[in-house]
This record gives sequence, structure tokens and C-alpha cells, in this order.
Amino acid sequence: MVSTLVLAQPALAQLQGDGEDPRQLAHDIYVGVNRGSPPAAVALKLADVIRVYRFRCTRVTDYQVYVSRPNLLDIKVKCSGDPLYGVTVASNGYVAVYGGNGILGALDRRDGLIYSFSASGDVESDSRLTADQALDETVDRLQLDDGMNLWYVMAMFAVLLALMILIAGVWMKMWRRRDAKKRERRKIKPMARHTVQATTDVKDMLLKESTRVAANIYKHPSGIFIARGKRGKRRFFRSRFWAAMYRSIGLRMFETGAPQVMHVDMPGEAETPQG
Repeated sequence: MVSTLVLAQPALAQLQGDGEDPRQLAHDIYVGVNRGSPPAAVALKLADVIRVYRFRCTRVTDYQVYVSRPNLLDIKVKCSGDPLYGVTVASNGYVAVYGGNGILGALDRRDGLIYSFSASGDVESDSRLTADQALDETVDRLQLDDGMNLWYVMAMFAVLLALMILIAGVWMKMWRRRDAKKRERRKIKPMARHTVQATTDVKDMLLKESTRVAANIYKHPSGIFIARGKRGKRRFFRSRFWAAMYRSIGLRMFETGAPQVMHVDMPGEAETPQG
């Protein structure tokens, strides 16, 4: 007789929620979570729906909404002295209760906010992190004993380093190409910086001092060639070849400065009386 009473008491406790409508409880939980109802009120509804499905739940100590989908919520619920339960509720009254046998993973604040309750049913704490706690947790995750996080950080660093090297390489290539173009432009007139502008009178005097070696090409006693172009311009070159190129096609390559004018006897100088 005594043993029968002892066994019947837990069975009666499991049926305490049979008078509740599970669809209404599911709707109340869904609306309560989405409209910001007091967490303590949501916890009471969670305990009721768990008991309706004949699971044991003396009181809810913690719960967490870890998956939120359109019109559907997945909630992890921790009852005092029992493994985690899973409760899925929908806006249309759908409800499912499962777990209680260790198949659900532990509560993790990375999955969502965790509400914890005292023995009186009031909210004792939640898992919101302060800035210092967030920093400490990040450092803890990057400890060397966490191989996955370490490899992740190293891979990210390698990607960033490769990106920086790529950008630097492209920049250097563009810079060298720009310098190459400048050098090419300078090669067009490599002797331009050595040229000396000569007046028409000076050119006439140099031409008188020179010997004709080809059509429109003259050689000065200093070794400089004077070439007359198609437009009548006279230019100075150290090479007869480049002088001929200027005379024929107007190409001014390896142009040089005018030589120094030698002494020229002026008209009437010979008639000057000697004293």
C-alpha cells in the first residue's frame, strides 16, 4: 500500500499540466518572446508546456532562444535537476517538446541570450556581455589550446598579408612602367641637353669655315658635321650618318652643339696699313 502511494505521486506530478491547451501555450510563448514579455512569464509558460507533454520540470532555471525563423522559434530550456529540453513553438499554435535525455548541446551565449532565474522565479541574470567580458572571451577563444581558432586567425593573417603584397607588387609595376616611359621620352633626343643655340650669323660663319662633303652636308675643321634640312634649317652632328639622316628625313638624333667659330679674315683686313 505504501509503495503504491510512493510510485503514484510522481505520476500525478507529470499530469498536472493536462488541463492546459498546448496550442494556446505555444501561441503565448511565441507572442511573449517576440513582443518582449517579461522573461519570468515566458519561463512559466515553458514549464507548463513541458509538463503537458509529461516531461518532468519542477521549475525553469534557464532558457535560450537559439534559433529564430519566420513564424517559428526553437528554445532550449533547463529545468532544475534535469537535462536540457528543446521546445519548438510557432505562431499558429504548433508545438513540439523533445530532449531531456542529453541529446541537446549545452547553452552557449554565442547562440543567443540566456535568461537565468532564481528559486523565487525572478530573473537572476542574463548573458549580455560587457565590453571587458567580450574582450576576455575573445582572448580566451584565441588561446593556443584552441587549434581551430588559431588556424583561423593564421589563415586570415596570411590572406591579408598576401593581399598587401599583391597591392604593393601592382603599384611597383605601374611605377616602373611610368619611369620606363619617361626614359623612352628622354631617348628621343639624347643629346638635346648638350645642344647650344647658334644665331644665323654664327651658322653662316661656321659654314664658311667648313668643307662640303656631300649635298647639303659640310664638315667643320673641329670635326662637327653641319647638315641642311629640307626646310633650310642647319643642325650640327658628330656623325656624318646622323647628319645625312637629318638632311634626308629630318630625323634629329644625336644632335650636338655648335663648334667654336675660328678666326675669319674680314674684308679689307689685308689693306690695313702696317705701322
